[in-house]
This record gives sequence, C-alpha cells and structure tokens, in this order.
Amino acid sequence: MNRNGKKFKQIFANQKVAAVIMKMDQLFIKLPHLPKKLLSFINKVMPWLALVGGIIGGVTVVLSFLLTVLSLIALDFALIMTMAGSLLLVLLNTLFLVKAFKPLRNNDAVGWIYLFWANILGLVNTTISIVNGDIFGWQQISLTILMTIVGFYLLFEIGGYYEFKREEVVTTDKPSPTTVA
Repeated sequence: MNRNGKKFKQIFANQKVAAVIMKMDQLFIKLPHLPKKLLSFINKVMPWLALVGGIIGGVTVVLSFLLTVLSLIALDFALIMTMAGSLLLVLLNTLFLVKAFKPLRNNDAVGWIYLFWANILGLVNTTISIVNGDIFGWQQISLTILMTIVGFYLLFEIGGYYEFKREEVVTTDKPSPTTVA
C-alpha cells in the first residue's frame, strides 16, 4: 500500500474509528436479523456493488464538475456553493466506494468502514438536499429517510463478515554485497 493509501486508512479506518462505529451497532443489534444465506449473498456481491457505485460516482463527478463550471458562468453565488458542495460530497463518496472494493473482497473491516463513511456522506447529502428544498414533500422525505435507515441496517447486518486484517510487512533487506579488494 502506498504512503497516501496508508494515511487515508489511518484517518478513516483505524481501530478508534471502528470502536466508535461499533457503538452504533447497539442501535441495530435488537432489530430482527436477515437469514444467513441472504447475508452471505449480500457479502459476496457487496464488493461489486461498491465498485459499480464507484464507477457511477465517477461519471457523476464529471457531470457535477461540468455543472459547477456552468454555475461559475451564471455568476450565481448560491448556485456555485451548492454545486461545489455537491461535487465535493460526490467525489468523497466515490473515493470511499472505490477504495472499499479490494478490502471488501478480502473480508477486511477497512472496506466495511469505507462503506460506513460512504453512507455517512449520503446522509449528509440527503440532509443538505432536504434543507435546501431539493427533496420536498413528506413522501420523498420519508422515502429518503427510510432508504438511509435500510442502508445502515444492511451495513450493520453484514458487519460480522469483516475483520481487521494485519498488514503484511514486506522487508527489502538484502545482504549488502561484499567487495573483494
């Protein structure tokens, strides 16, 4: 793993973050659980769903960037701020989804934590959209809240499949060549 990847992991997927996230598990532990076969299936497809979400997010980032540029042309400060904020949230969400793929395939808890952060960003984006009036009407707001809760429920349901993996330390210590004089 490169240096930036390690730094990203140290910030967003360390043991302290995992401990805080596990406190949220208390909210979901009392709810009914899904059948083991269904959980196993969800666990198998989750890396691929994250990857597809990341690819779709990449397209969305490009479109959000273009809309942000168009908002600059309009010289509407509120629109510029909304588009720039949206671009940032979509970019971060996409980054978490793409970075989650490999750890999820290895059943590493780091991937699960990245999915957690992607859900948190989705919650922030939803809240901003409701406050801005982009999502209106009790039906849309209720559906959005329900989908957010279902997302967290499914995430915590499959949490047991993931564990922190120790990083393998690769040493490149080679014996120094001896010179014969």
